Amino acid sequence: MDLDLDGARAIVLAGSSGLGRASATELVRAGARVVVTSSDPDNLTAAVDDITQETGCDPDRVSYAVCDLSDPDSIENGLGEALDTLGGLDVLVTNHAGTTTKPFTEASLADFDRAYETVLRGTIQACMITQQALREGDGGAIVNLVSASALEPPATTALSNVIRPGIFGLSKTLANELGEDGVRVNCVCPRGVYTDRIDYKIDQLAEREGISIEEATQIREEELPLSRLGTTEEFGRVVAFLASPAAGFITGAVVPADGGWLRGAF
Repeated sequence: MDLDLDGARAIVLAGSSGLGRASATELVRAGARVVVTSSDPDNLTAAVDDITQETGCDPDRVSYAVCDLSDPDSIENGLGEALDTLGGLDVLVTNHAGTTTKPFTEASLADFDRAYETVLRGTIQACMITQQALREGDGGAIVNLVSASALEPPATTALSNVIRPGIFGLSKTLANELGEDGVRVNCVCPRGVYTDRIDYKIDQLAEREGISIEEATQIREEELPLSRLGTTEEFGRVVAFLASPAAGFITGAVVPADGGWLRGAF
């Protein structure tokens, strides 16, 4: 399918690794010009080099801007730089670092404050800064990455359970308010996509249960009806599709990319 993203201008937050980088890679592969952001310049440089080599694109189609999502000034400066580099904006992909795993009984107000600042406030501020550029384009798109567990909150993840659903509310609000300007806003919910973070979780599971890495991996795979972990390429293609004119009549939606992990019918 031709996603018709040739020349589209995109910013991917927290795009130097994992699902953010996968999203940036597939946007570039589909023809977009992409600025990836992160708080670490070294990671960003490596990501830009890797994306350029993997996609075989012209080097000027991928660049970076330093943007620490826990720092409002860094967000303002980083996104301002990204917008100047691109000369406008057609696609914003929001992403964020994971939250600390704690039950409510062990979490402090400071823990919740940090989760709000990095996950929700950073996303809100990014949308505030970029909304005008998106509205001035010829139909823009925001794609918010939100863990599937925010739709089916597990135990011991109080910070995520409380803070991340705010992005769903933000997404629906923006879809309603920006639709008349042709801007679409959707969420993609990953689960079981093989990244370094999944590697870490599999290692934790193996150590906690006293089992092998192979056995722990099998447990994670058996959580999913597809009985396998997803690839970053598969996930990135979902993001690229929702960002593209091919999804031109989809807005305000929450799309799982989870191998069937979510069991609810609605």
